[in-house]
Amino acid sequence: MASLKYFLIRTVLFVVPFAVCMALGVGPIFSAVFAVLIAFGINYLFLYKQRDAAAAEVRDVFGGRKQARTKREVEDAAAEDAADEAQRARDAGPRANGHDAARSETTDRQRQRTDDGNDEQGPR
Repeated sequence: MASLKYFLIRTVLFVVPFAVCMALGVGPIFSAVFAVLIAFGINYLFLYKQRDAAAAEVRDVFGGRKQARTKREVEDAAAEDAADEAQRARDAGPRANGHDAARSETTDRQRQRTDDGNDEQGPR
């Protein structure tokens, strides 16, 4: 809101001197130059609070401290993240438990050994 207010004030500060210069018969180019100089001077001298407030608002939005997304967008992003994590867990398979496939097969063979030290396929 501070940015909009600052923009409107600066617009008025340009339009009024421009209109006055045009009414006095000064050409459009000189009117624009005079209006810019007058608007800049007034802005620089008197509008420092509005300028700082507008700059802080812009910094908050682009700095990530102010939430720029709607509530629905945040919920959608959370749902996508959850679905992505679930898919990664399914794709990882045995690795999700901290084992890779080769270690898992070795563990399965060790479980199949009988009491005499031979596995079911025969002696090692």
